[in-house]
Amino acid sequence: MALVVVGLACFSVLPIKRFPNVEFPVVSVSVVQTGAAPTEMETQITRPIEDALTGISGLRHITSNVSLGSSTTVVQFEIGVDLQRAVDDVRSAVERTRNILPAGIEPPSVSRLDQSDQPILTYAVSAPGMTDVELSWFVDDTVTRAVQIVSGVSQVRRVGGVEREINVTLDPDRLAANGVTAAAISNALAGFNRDDTGGRADVGEREQTVRVLGSAATVNDLRQLTIPLGAGRYIRLDDVATVSDGIAEQRGFARLDGRPAVAFQVTRTSSASEVSVEDGVKRAIADLLAANPGVTITPIVSIVTESRNSYDATMEVLLEGMVLAALVVWLFLRDWRSTLIAAAAMPLSLIPTFGAMFWFGFSLNLITLLALTLVIGILVDDAIVEIENIEKRIQRGSTPYRAALVGADAIGLAVIATTASIMVVFLPVSFMGSQAGQFFKEFGVTVAVAVLFSLAIARFVTPLMAAYFLKPSRKPHARAPLNPAYARVLNWALGHKWWSAVIGALCFFGALGIATTIPADLQPVEDNGYLYLNVQGPQGATLKDMEEAIAHVTRELQMRPDVERVFAQVGSTVASGGPPGVGGGAGLSSGTITVILKKDRSMKTAAFKLSITGLLRTIPDVRITNQASFGAAGVEIILAGDDSAALEKTQLALLQQMRTLPSVLEPRPTPPPAAPELIIRPRPAEAARLNISSAAIAQAIRIATIGDIDANVAKFSAGTQRLPIRVRLPSTARADLSDIANLQIPALNGKTTPLSNVADLSFQAGPGQITRYDRERRVSVQGDLNNVTLGTALADVARLPIMQNLPPGVREAKAGVAEIMGELFGGIGIAMAAGISLIFSVLVLLFRSFFKPATILSALPLTMLGAFLALKLSGLPLTMPVLIGMLMLFGLAAKNSILLVEFAIEEERAGVARRTAIVNACHERARPIVMTTAAMAAGMLPTALGLGEGAEFRQPMAIAVIGGLLSSTALSLVLVPAVYEIIDGFEAWLIPKLSWIVTPKQSGDDAPITSEEDASAHSHGDA
Repeated sequence: MALVVVGLACFSVLPIKRFPNVEFPVVSVSVVQTGAAPTEMETQITRPIEDALTGISGLRHITSNVSLGSSTTVVQFEIGVDLQRAVDDVRSAVERTRNILPAGIEPPSVSRLDQSDQPILTYAVSAPGMTDVELSWFVDDTVTRAVQIVSGVSQVRRVGGVEREINVTLDPDRLAANGVTAAAISNALAGFNRDDTGGRADVGEREQTVRVLGSAATVNDLRQLTIPLGAGRYIRLDDVATVSDGIAEQRGFARLDGRPAVAFQVTRTSSASEVSVEDGVKRAIADLLAANPGVTITPIVSIVTESRNSYDATMEVLLEGMVLAALVVWLFLRDWRSTLIAAAAMPLSLIPTFGAMFWFGFSLNLITLLALTLVIGILVDDAIVEIENIEKRIQRGSTPYRAALVGADAIGLAVIATTASIMVVFLPVSFMGSQAGQFFKEFGVTVAVAVLFSLAIARFVTPLMAAYFLKPSRKPHARAPLNPAYARVLNWALGHKWWSAVIGALCFFGALGIATTIPADLQPVEDNGYLYLNVQGPQGATLKDMEEAIAHVTRELQMRPDVERVFAQVGSTVASGGPPGVGGGAGLSSGTITVILKKDRSMKTAAFKLSITGLLRTIPDVRITNQASFGAAGVEIILAGDDSAALEKTQLALLQQMRTLPSVLEPRPTPPPAAPELIIRPRPAEAARLNISSAAIAQAIRIATIGDIDANVAKFSAGTQRLPIRVRLPSTARADLSDIANLQIPALNGKTTPLSNVADLSFQAGPGQITRYDRERRVSVQGDLNNVTLGTALADVARLPIMQNLPPGVREAKAGVAEIMGELFGGIGIAMAAGISLIFSVLVLLFRSFFKPATILSALPLTMLGAFLALKLSGLPLTMPVLIGMLMLFGLAAKNSILLVEFAIEEERAGVARRTAIVNACHERARPIVMTTAAMAAGMLPTALGLGEGAEFRQPMAIAVIGGLLSSTALSLVLVPAVYEIIDGFEAWLIPKLSWIVTPKQSGDDAPITSEEDASAHSHGDA
């Protein structure tokens, strides 16, 4: 009762999450150079950083993505590497490269990537009475402060909206007339418009702080700022530029149902409960709306809904499973007192498990809830075996007290062996070292702890309750004879034991044959009610182009009756928490559309996703594709190598061949095709005469077109805001090649010269995005799955001629979902092998024999036939939950065999003949085996029927377990006795021949039993 109280207290404070706490040693390095082309970013920034990182110990993979103005390098370490040390090592390596990186970059950002950093809530904010600038600042200031103080909130990021900025729009003609450059204007503003400390002074016998206040108080003061030109010349700022308080140049936008939107996303801390965070955020938003009646805040996406629904559904399934398992016990025993004792074992085992989960720092998440669903049928097994053994003795005339004492003692070794077998099957899962294995640390421990509690209940509480709660039998009777049909089958199997063994082998190979026809996937397809679409426009697409495309696809999607809401994000839409220099030069050609479906939709999420494939092809000027799990494409084949030409040629061949596969929809190359570039090539002779370097040209052009980086520009104080003062040409001048050619470049003696005097301007195509993998160029071909599993699509692609004969210097790189899937299946395979080995070791120790455990293990392959046949008939793929169910089946099959073999061993040691001993074992243990199997199947029946939200993840596991239980129980009751006779006969023949190696001594515990009282302790009777 004390453990139950502790368990209930811990259950009330256990956090509810989507996924368990996992820590992947992954570090990200981000560098921004506003407006820089991907090719220059790769050569000058990405490669030096990659080279510096290669010497760090524990490194696994380096992946880099280079796009317009941005380079992101993701460093993945081996599992087990200390994450903080990895961050420090990466930061030190980046610092060592700082002196060879370009001067015009933002400071490199080094950060750890945490799985909990993904947003769990997204809200849209609207206020008709506010301008775009006011609404954006309202989100940044008021909303962020109100939501940030909620317990468990890690960060609040604004999506969409605009940035307030002081715009200094230059006049190209006046610049040329005054011989001044855009860089000179920007540098003068940064130097003169600032406040600085001036040290200390002792004036009037008092210590005074000296401050230099050079910042303009108003925008009008800023217009009148004097700009020195050198050689005694100067101009006022408004002589060459228009100064205004406006907005930053938009490099992205957000749309909700086709209308401009300002949204914000909420992330949680790694230890916080998603449900608690959502409840707190809802209360904060309610208070905000009450204080600001003109504002509307609309929820868009909440992944917490999945976590909440999965939790509620699991609790319902657990209760239903308990009731059904108790009903099965009553149907067999027909005694409400025995049923109550067996049923009490389930909550008494489950509730203390919550206390252990709290102690280990676990949460109620997808994995631990799966473990609890899986274990609910097992928790009653030990109690069923105990109460059945006790009840049997009561029916033969023993008092409940005596029956409990002797019955518990007689079954004790078998119960301990079965529990130990299940524990050693699941504990290896907690130590899988792959990425997928990190999610299963909590799984194996949760199952093992719950089973351990069930053993304690079965050994202590169940006999205690039976001794004082059960009633003596009114009509004592001998045990019932063996079922005639079962007796005939058993006699045939024992009489044809070699044929029985052959039948068992055929069942095993038949199961493997069925398994080869079942498609494989990482996880079941879930019906979560929303989906993500990836939007890719042509390289060089303008803001207007993308707005028109998003408006088009939004209209088409809203015409679908199942669609409730469409939210789109394009380009650089994240303000707070995003990379620095957002106002600079990030591309506009990519984005994401979130489609939220109605609750009463006519089709599931996966079916809807497949139904809009044809629609997405009709949207002009953009490519819109579905995103699968983890934000990736449904299938992606990655090619890596140093030879760019060979990579492109192989990618094209693979693309053409994948278009012939019916299992893959919409194959497309990544990264996207080349983008247009304006190339400026300095003429060496003219540039040298005027002492003009390429760096000076690049700086002048960059500042004139997009402005300087945030770290270098002057700032303007507007209340609590620090606004950047951005100097650049008007958009009309940037669209005119002649205006760009006439830009002033600083030359000798403080003079300037037009760009066209020292450089040639031309157009050519260049890569819009560069992807690198382990310091090599990487390309890929992505596609959507055409109602098939990932395993089927990968197998189809692997058979293509180009994949069978990759050219020299090109290799396939396993990464992403395909790599995780391979690691998962390999890790589960190793865990299964380790579990079987540990089962054998445990049984050798318990039964003091190397041969008897082999009989028990012979039942394990029999589980596969029913499991794979059930999956085949239900049309479900072989996924991660199914593999977990197979682990459970191994433990359960071993349990059934242990109950038979343990009884036969004890009978033989008491002097009973082998055949009689095994028949007696089947007679005594058949009913508890059938009872536990029926209770387990009944406990998982609600899950197998797919009842409740989130059942898609658990259903394949339940179906496989029920199918495997039925086949292993039916076959083990017949085939295990036959195998026992074969192995026991072999042992009896072999041991005497090995007597010359080991001569046993009869002393101490090994001495023969002489007294009748001692013999009674080793028998199965009532003595």
